[in-house]
Amino acid sequence: MKKIIIILAFIVFIFSSLVFIGFLKSRKKEKAPPLTTVEVAQPPPLPTLPEEKKQTEDSQTLKKPYELLFDQTFIYLDLDYPWLYVYDPQNKVIKSINLENKKFDEIYKVSNLKDAWISEDKAKIIVLTNKGFTFIDRKKDVVYKLSPYTKNFVFTTQLWLYLNDNKNISYLAKFQNGKITKIRDLGILNPEFVLLKNGILIYEKNSPLFLLEFEDPSVLKIFLDGQFFDVLTNKNKDLIFLVFRENDRWQSKIIDLSKKDKYSFSWATNKEKCSFDKVLICALPINFNPEEWLIMNPTYDEKIIIFDPENGSLKEINLEEKFDFVKPKLTPLGIIAWDRLSAKFYLLKLD
Repeated sequence: MKKIIIILAFIVFIFSSLVFIGFLKSRKKEKAPPLTTVEVAQPPPLPTLPEEKKQTEDSQTLKKPYELLFDQTFIYLDLDYPWLYVYDPQNKVIKSINLENKKFDEIYKVSNLKDAWISEDKAKIIVLTNKGFTFIDRKKDVVYKLSPYTKNFVFTTQLWLYLNDNKNISYLAKFQNGKITKIRDLGILNPEFVLLKNGILIYEKNSPLFLLEFEDPSVLKIFLDGQFFDVLTNKNKDLIFLVFRENDRWQSKIIDLSKKDKYSFSWATNKEKCSFDKVLICALPINFNPEEWLIMNPTYDEKIIIFDPENGSLKEINLEEKFDFVKPKLTPLGIIAWDRLSAKFYLLKLD
């Protein structure tokens, strides 16, 4: 009996202790101060990490004045805004692209293309493949395989051919309706042709300029004495851009049909790196070596010049990236140029 009383007394003590501890916790909770909302200041921004800085620099690079005109690679043939003429090597077709709406037309399917040229009226095309020259008459929708002796040509109102068999044939001829009519013998082995208002300039690399007038093509006259590497005329055919070497220095100049010097320049470049419509636009390489460029050795351009013969103004665009531009040409969009290194077209926006 006594043992039972002791056990009951111990249970009552434990229960009373628990009740007392609960009472103290309740009092402490009631006396705790109410919670308040505190505004926490925003931490200062973290310094830019190197990777973030690099991304910013890349975005600034994309804002440079030149941008890709197309993602696809093309081979440049001609440009007469809004029409751009190209060869699509992936689909093996010559195309015309309208730069205002980016629509294109297929002109001629051709494989193994080496080069192609389009007349100023866009009605005639010469195509060179490993099988020789082909003439496309777009007006008559006729294609002609030219003589295997064809070495060069020039678009006049007709097509003129230079034929040479490296033996006893070397002459100029008119080509019309599949027939060849001889104009005259030509004792120039590798002639270059440049169209003027009144005739054709004929020269070899580093030779004098000869003139064959349309009125009397039987007579070949010396037009300008000297040694001229490249010749390019403007759209009106009344100004001539000449590239030549004098006093061991490459230079260039513009003359008129009376052979009078109009403008002289202390630089030179290949004619393929220029266009001459109303204004002369040229890509100037860092180290000019005309023969090396012609055999496809890579070169890098330092700048593009824009010269207006009408008022004598000259503008320069410095190039900060590696380009090898061909035929940069002024359009309402800016300067469009084909980069030989990447086989892509670029648009250079002007201020």
